[in-house]
Amino acid sequence: MPNRILRSTITVWGLFLLLAVTAFAFCGGTPVMAATGHLPFIGIAGVVMIRNLFTREAIIRYLQILGPAYPTVIMDTIFKDRPQQPGPLVGSDIVQQRIRAMALSKRGGPSISIVGSTGSTTFWEPLPIKPKVDVVGVDLNNLRLFLQGGPNSKELLDVWAQTKTDILRRTIRATTEAMCSAALKGQFSYPVAVEGGGYDTFTINYGNLQSLPQGSYKMLDDPTILMMDILKMFVEIRKVFQRLGVGTSQILFWAGEDVFMRLFQLVSKVLTSTKLLTEAGVSLKAEDNYIMIGTIKVELRAEEYTDPETGNFLPIIAPNTLKAICTDAGHRLPYAALDNLDANLEPMPLFIKPYRNPDGSGYTLFGESKPLPVVNTLGLLDVVLLTQD
Repeated sequence: MPNRILRSTITVWGLFLLLAVTAFAFCGGTPVMAATGHLPFIGIAGVVMIRNLFTREAIIRYLQILGPAYPTVIMDTIFKDRPQQPGPLVGSDIVQQRIRAMALSKRGGPSISIVGSTGSTTFWEPLPIKPKVDVVGVDLNNLRLFLQGGPNSKELLDVWAQTKTDILRRTIRATTEAMCSAALKGQFSYPVAVEGGGYDTFTINYGNLQSLPQGSYKMLDDPTILMMDILKMFVEIRKVFQRLGVGTSQILFWAGEDVFMRLFQLVSKVLTSTKLLTEAGVSLKAEDNYIMIGTIKVELRAEEYTDPETGNFLPIIAPNTLKAICTDAGHRLPYAALDNLDANLEPMPLFIKPYRNPDGSGYTLFGESKPLPVVNTLGLLDVVLLTQD
């Protein structure tokens, strides 16, 4: 009888022990969250806790708290339309093509094909931006301190996670802005890091940019150029867009550094007094980095971005060039679906996944995004206005 009781007692305690081990395993090797509301202690399976800081809902909340990212010229002005594209491919038909007046049809007559509509679509496969941030021992010790409880411990964890999120989103945004700048050339070309070091090149041919016919304008360093020649050039640019059927209601005139300086010099030389400026309807505001010539606004674009392959700084607009951009031509910045099961294979502007390093040295936060700037080259025009760079 005593042996039977002893065996029963051992069996019961064995079951309790098995349940405890199972619960420990399901909790990732960490104690369950206490009634105080503190997060689990960071230990052998601290990645479970870190993952809780970077759920989809948490990332959305961080982005709302962080607010708008730092200003980016091209994304903020040309690529405001940023749809989330289901699937891994982006089609050329997402951008608006030319719109023109067409003939009427007789009653009962056939429909008429839209001019320039081929019915075919080119598909491109965006490549991902994948930055990472290491969470080293110092970070883990700081998190351990936060997890011990005390005033504002939850807020301190949120601030830590927001800081890491902000680093990743800023890197992705800077990369996307550089890609947008490359797309404005029509011949998109951007470096791709390859395994083992070195770079390949991701290229897309969106089409040739528009241009003014030779002889329809004068170079800015032509000694015979007059103010009337400059005004006529802007009129001709508007005509190009109108004839192509992409609209003229919203046109940006972006000047490279040298073009802007020369244009400012010419306008200042002709209009030397406030009275003349007012009578001609022309205002000069160098302090605001633009020139108003009547209703035409010419903006200085001296911004640069870093080439990831060479480290060189590349200008958004070439110094000797004036770029006209029809913003209602349908330029778009779609985000394609991510090749990540943890992201449910969905498109997201930003996804973050924590991963524990196999050597136990810490964790890594992987960011991912798949934007692809798509331009309608019917709405882009370049004019080289200086004979020398």
